[in-house]
Amino acid sequence: MGEDRGSALEETLRRLGMVVEGVKTGVVVNDDGFALAAFPNDSQGNSGVSPLRAAHVAAVSAALAAMAERSLDRLAQGDMGRLLLEGEAGTLLSCPAGEATLALLVERDANMGHVLFAAQKAAAEIEAILAQR
Repeated sequence: MGEDRGSALEETLRRLGMVVEGVKTGVVVNDDGFALAAFPNDSQGNSGVSPLRAAHVAAVSAALAAMAERSLDRLAQGDMGRLLLEGEAGTLLSCPAGEATLALLVERDANMGHVLFAAQKAAAEIEAILAQR
């Protein structure tokens, strides 16, 4: 992946993290489960995401998305629109973005309507960035 596309992906994640309250981590994940870009938005204002955390989010998101896609296929429900996994401490949201997936870790009290709307828009931007050859 080119440096320009990598920068564009990071900028899309940065904007998403800055505009949408409650997004803790955003990762663009390829089909193999590797993070193409990552950005945190934590309450301490740290300026870097832990590579380990980004890698874990990417791997878990890719595994869950693959399982969800197989399940939807087996049940004849069409392509995956998004995957939402809610836990006590927060939510993992995965949205298809062309050849990649947008994975977000979201705080428990976040406005999920706002998160879902912004994630859909960001996923479309990511798809367009990755489609540039």
